[in-house]
Amino acid sequence: MQAESAHYQVEITAPPPLKDLLQKHLDMVKWRDNPRMNPAEWQRLFSQAPQNIKDLIATEGYFAAKISPTFENQNGVYVAKFVVEAGAPVLVGDVSLKFTGDIATQAADAKPSIEKLHEVWLLKKGEPFRQEDWNQAKRKLLTEFLVERYPNASISSSKAEVNLETQTVALSIEINSGSAIRFGDTTIVGLKRYKPGVVENLNPIKAGRIYNQSDLLTFQTRLQESGYFQSVEVTADTLNSSNSAEPNIAPIKVTVIENRSIKMGIGAGYSTNTGPRLQLSVDDLNLFNMGWRLSSNLKLEQDAQVLTSEIHLPTTKAGYRDSLNGNVSHTLVEGLDSTVTQVGVKRAWGDRKREQYVNANLLTESTKVDGAGNESTYAATLGYGIILRHTDNDLNPTRGYLLNVQFTGAPTTSTANGSFLQSHVKTQAYYPITSSTQLIARAEIGLVNGKNSAPELYLFRAGGDQSVRGYAYQSLGVTEGDATVGGRYIATGSVEVVQWLTSQWGAAVFVDAGNAANTLQDLSPVYGYGVGARWKSPLGPIGADIAYGEATGEYRFHFNIGVAF
Repeated sequence: MQAESAHYQVEITAPPPLKDLLQKHLDMVKWRDNPRMNPAEWQRLFSQAPQNIKDLIATEGYFAAKISPTFENQNGVYVAKFVVEAGAPVLVGDVSLKFTGDIATQAADAKPSIEKLHEVWLLKKGEPFRQEDWNQAKRKLLTEFLVERYPNASISSSKAEVNLETQTVALSIEINSGSAIRFGDTTIVGLKRYKPGVVENLNPIKAGRIYNQSDLLTFQTRLQESGYFQSVEVTADTLNSSNSAEPNIAPIKVTVIENRSIKMGIGAGYSTNTGPRLQLSVDDLNLFNMGWRLSSNLKLEQDAQVLTSEIHLPTTKAGYRDSLNGNVSHTLVEGLDSTVTQVGVKRAWGDRKREQYVNANLLTESTKVDGAGNESTYAATLGYGIILRHTDNDLNPTRGYLLNVQFTGAPTTSTANGSFLQSHVKTQAYYPITSSTQLIARAEIGLVNGKNSAPELYLFRAGGDQSVRGYAYQSLGVTEGDATVGGRYIATGSVEVVQWLTSQWGAAVFVDAGNAANTLQDLSPVYGYGVGARWKSPLGPIGADIAYGEATGEYRFHFNIGVAF
């Protein structure tokens, strides 16, 4: 390929990867369009070019290259030509890794271990040598020290010696781990409204624990997700640990900027399940000046109106997250008019990957069924749930799974119309078929024991955006009068393939199946098929689908956002 310029041109003949490298970095190519270029300067660059070429391709492991340069003046156009015979690339020969400092005398089970450091070394004997690979291998090895126990480690020396006779390069690197560092006490900066316990109870690090960078990140993430703070920075002063009153102790510093105490919001939207939406929210992050967080939300939709209020107490030292909640909701869907009032308490614990909770609720419910009668029920319930999240990305997962298992029931008839137990399991899995093709599978199974005593809220209906697409929201269930009401059983599933066309946009095809019924014999699945578009938004995946309901012969549009777990 000929480089273009008014008076100065460069022609390079070389293997494709090296040719691209030279056309991007060779001095003659970079300077040829300079308005101050003249024949004398061009001749000087030409004389230096062969060595410049050798230095550049040496970074790719070619140390015995032959360069054939020619210089021509074609009617006032100065053309520099270079034919590059790269030869064979050198291979990694002997590798010497040497470690000094405390790591040389640490306990056998301490991390990082010298044995593991040899295992994670990237440039193995016999592999091609490239300068970038050499630099990356050194960075990776040093990082193993910096993230755990030895944050002050440094590379004492590194050498790559090329032997042109054997076409190998001998690598040697020495890393001084320095002293093992332990965490010290925690200092908090920036608190104005809240007590220190709001921060301290979220701290997973005990003073005297061996330094680990992931502990700092976990601490920072917990504070960011708490809702109290606009910004959070958690650092450990490892550099001055050797000069402190307590040698090799790194004090932790937490710097926070608090969120505004009271926040208000208003929004509008549209749901293909329940129609247009108007939403109002009010949050008080320091209720009664006790660090309690009040979240209130009024959602007005065409088919559903909900007022919710939650009070979250600060996390306890034991890691428990306690809350109180109350809500009033009214829905009119598929001929079932339902009004529900609930108050309850909840205790949750565990991290995002494995969260558990127990709750107690008092519920009253009033239902009106088109073409049938009215009914009122009440129940005091106890519940337990566990949520497992193991994905490579919380917002836009490509690999992993999500699992939600919950049990809710009224154990005695003295506090309810009758006893019942609802068992409900939902799961979603992600698998990358190729780098640009993704498989998503979803399943839901539910069972209610004691159906005649269970409020409608704890029975099951299917259909809609996050259920069986191609069917109206909660249109699959038990027919009663002119309405569709909940059943004792539910089973739904979905298989979806997404082909990502760019880094953010993709197209999907899917098959959904499922139903809800009062008996297993009546639990006959209906099917929905469709196609859709996908966008990886900052809030999570956004999908727009057209689905065909085989049982109804109708097409429906579905819109959804985020991961519903």
